[in-house]
Amino acid sequence: MSVDLRKYPRMPGNNRAAVVYIKRHAPPIMCTVADISEGGAGLTFASIAHIPDTFELEIKGEAKIRSCKVAWRAEPYRMGVQFIEG
Repeated sequence: MSVDLRKYPRMPGNNRAAVVYIKRHAPPIMCTVADISEGGAGLTFASIAHIPDTFELEIKGEAKIRSCKVAWRAEPYRMGVQFIEG
């Protein structure tokens, strides 16, 4: 059995979300929030190959856009992100 050493407890997700490029006007990259906490989230993509190390995340149903930094990648579909202050 593994021990969860996360700073914040994660809650299950299943929300749609998108990586948005506010400054570059590129189309969003859709993803799903697998789990989320105050400090970060686990995300699932069709492919993580072209996701940058930092980006903005827009979660459906939330008013604010979160700045994210990639904490880990699990090719080809999953990644964990840390929310960072803008």
